[in-house]
Amino acid sequence: MFQRPYVWAADREWSPMWDDIRAAANGVVQDTTDDSWPDEPPRYFLGSIVVKTIQRNPQRIDGSLLIDGQQRLTTLQILLAAARAVAAVAGAETAAGRFAAWLENDAATVHDNFPDDRHKLWPLPQDRDEFLWAIRPPGDLSNCPDPLHQVCRARVWFEEAIADWAGDGVDADDRLTALHSALNDRMQVAMITLEKTDNAQVIFEALNHRGVELSQSDLIKNLLFRLVEDQGQRKEAESLLVNHWLPLDSRRWRLDVTSGRITRNRLDVVLAYWLTIQKQSAVSVEHLFDEFKTWVLDGSHNAADVIKAVREHADLYDRLIDDPPSHEAAVLIDHVVATKTNTVWPLLLSLFSQDQAVPKSEQSVAVSAIGSYLMRRGVCGLTTKDYNNIFVSTLKASAAAEAAETGATIRDTLSGLRAESRWWPSDSEFVGALIGSNFYALSKPRIRAFFVGIENRLRDEQAEDESRIEADNGALNIEHVLPQAWRTHWPLAPSDDPQKALEVRERAVNALGNLTLTNGRLNSKMRNSDWATKRTALGAKSTLLITTSSILASPGASVLRDWDGEWDESAIDARTIWLVSLAISTWPRPEVEDESLDDQSDDDDEPSQDADDLPEDDA
Repeated sequence: MFQRPYVWAADREWSPMWDDIRAAANGVVQDTTDDSWPDEPPRYFLGSIVVKTIQRNPQRIDGSLLIDGQQRLTTLQILLAAARAVAAVAGAETAAGRFAAWLENDAATVHDNFPDDRHKLWPLPQDRDEFLWAIRPPGDLSNCPDPLHQVCRARVWFEEAIADWAGDGVDADDRLTALHSALNDRMQVAMITLEKTDNAQVIFEALNHRGVELSQSDLIKNLLFRLVEDQGQRKEAESLLVNHWLPLDSRRWRLDVTSGRITRNRLDVVLAYWLTIQKQSAVSVEHLFDEFKTWVLDGSHNAADVIKAVREHADLYDRLIDDPPSHEAAVLIDHVVATKTNTVWPLLLSLFSQDQAVPKSEQSVAVSAIGSYLMRRGVCGLTTKDYNNIFVSTLKASAAAEAAETGATIRDTLSGLRAESRWWPSDSEFVGALIGSNFYALSKPRIRAFFVGIENRLRDEQAEDESRIEADNGALNIEHVLPQAWRTHWPLAPSDDPQKALEVRERAVNALGNLTLTNGRLNSKMRNSDWATKRTALGAKSTLLITTSSILASPGASVLRDWDGEWDESAIDARTIWLVSLAISTWPRPEVEDESLDDQSDDDDEPSQDADDLPEDDA
């Protein structure tokens, strides 16, 4: 139950294995040609496997549990099936029959109650359908259930490699027979058989824990299913695997994601979020298994319940990204994803978990507070290095609160922080940063998140298009309306003080009011064109309200009543003011009695985590 899915691939595993087998087979071909058989032919070592004999129903064929070497033995079975298929096509019936004998047991020895015993190897459900396709008999032309599955890819790869080596001439039969002989006589696999009293999962963990092949979540899976058995729930094991854990072994959960300076698979990262919620302390992704093992054993937790809870939170993580529960939650999660503010995820998962039963009104209060806290600090260029502690502390406070007060607790916790590394910027600080001379100096994800937040605010029920846009969209480019290379097409107006006019122009170029979002094609087309060309292009293509309602039209009638359609420093200033007013209302901050910063240490709660701990924020 603790085995992972099949993950071997061409460059690292299939090709080296085939190189050794092909070299051995070439040796047999050469010895056959020379009719010279060495007393001690070269032997090739394919690695080791660990098995454990088990008591079985007397109607079943004797067998063993494969404890370690699953990837290797699965690959060999696929190779044998590919060789059988190539032999069948080449008309090499003897070779095909010999390969088949290593794939299937004699049908006469298989009891009707246990038809699966006809296979020499029987994988777990996550690979079973693809494996049965990979070892299908010659003549079966069915399509692979999942062509992207590594098992299916392995079958195609080995069939092509073996066919290329065997050729299609009269020698194919002899070469394929030589391949069988090489596998039989010149390849070696070491097999270790465990005693009945040996704990298979513990040995599996010991064999793999210090390697790089198994992920942290693989080791956690092994531990949990061992505990299921130890806790007397063996009969539930397969149901727990199939109904709860199996989807977490899929490719999408094994995709690599970057967290801080390290890369882990997606499930490892979400497990770190989940364990952070349980422990209410930041969990290191790098040391996830060790922390999980200590937690689950010291707390005497029921493994079956843990498996179900992990699955529930993984599904919740997916739903929050793919189908957020509200428009405002969608905007916040898009901001978190776009800026990779990963440390807030445990708080978000806890907030929306069914276990907490937080009312929607309180979720709304919390989402507004978190969104404002992140945006204001981001715009003000404040550090993210203490976010681990900030959001874990907020998580603790919200967990201790009544469900009906969760949102207010999160808001008040964040607004009560006083240290500079934790401060929620006031309106004056937020406005000062927005009006600052170089808004473009912020990171690109933060700039996109800001403009997308304003755009989504404008797309209210009165807008023709209420659909939400996303900051996590690589097609969105940050465009300078007055271009950075302005001198060719945007000459300065005559002035009594040319130097001052130049300074004003340079400040305006990177100011908030001069920036907008465009798609890639539009951005490439406009480049450094003059205003008439840009205005025409924007009018023809742009659908974003931050452009159409504040660049192509006056940015708020109350801001610039006599706007004449030209784009210059006064228009940029007016649009900056308009955007600032929207930003304050989009990301409000509660009133705080004493807004002065004090001497509160950044380490009041816990030591700051470094980048290899809970996935750090990249923005």
